[in-house]
Amino acid sequence: LNPAESGGTRFLLLSVAFETTSAALLEDMKTRDAELRDAVLVTLGAKTVEQLADMRLREQIKAELTVAARKLFKKKATLRIYFPQFVIQ
Repeated sequence: LNPAESGGTRFLLLSVAFETTSAALLEDMKTRDAELRDAVLVTLGAKTVEQLADMRLREQIKAELTVAARKLFKKKATLRIYFPQFVIQ
């Protein structure tokens, strides 16, 4: 995705892993994969390169993604988010 205010000259290549203890939530996430991906793109696309590059903000970004996922799925199951790949160019 192209970060906010980058004018399309910068991009973020990202992998997001979701972990949950709820089998029902996991199935919902698989079924609605496109919606979940869109929520991730909308959330991260609003961030500037500086915000994305700041390691101190990673936990805050994960928290925002957790909120976005909970709004989408309306479930309060345990949800952990990991960034196995996070490359800004």
